[in-house]
Amino acid sequence: GKPLSDSQLVSIVRNWTAGELGTIAAAVGIIIEFLARRPDMLEMLHTRPEVRQAAMDEMLRLEAPLIANRRRTTRSVTMRGRTIEADAPVTVLWAAAQRDPRVFEDPAEFRLDRDPNDNLLYGRGPHYCPGEGLSRLELGVLLDELLLKAPAFTLAPHQEIVALQT
Repeated sequence: GKPLSDSQLVSIVRNWTAGELGTIAAAVGIIIEFLARRPDMLEMLHTRPEVRQAAMDEMLRLEAPLIANRRRTTRSVTMRGRTIEADAPVTVLWAAAQRDPRVFEDPAEFRLDRDPNDNLLYGRGPHYCPGEGLSRLELGVLLDELLLKAPAFTLAPHQEIVALQT
């Protein structure tokens, strides 16, 4: 309800740009690697197109394309016996939250029966990803084209996946 400051606008553009390019690129790699390592899942996606979105969400829950975000607290808060003062820097570790055994039974296991509302892939509340719809569309097109043009694929023999350090 009020105009954004220049610094807020710069922050939004920076986050959208990083989110669109970096996070989507990471998500593409995660999906392709997952399917290369799990030909059973690749076959399932060929025969059950109705589960493709849930499958991609679950793959990206297991291997988060966005590892963490930095935030500042808006007020003093106590969590698990520890108080964090107002305006304190905090880091949200999405990758850890997505494997919290208090939320996800067998958190390291790929399962299509999970409640999609527990998945924090696109954030929550005021930090919910405004690009969720576009991201889902892009990843859905990627998966459809991958299944059409490369119905079966694996990792090259004797090759390791290398994570680049940034």
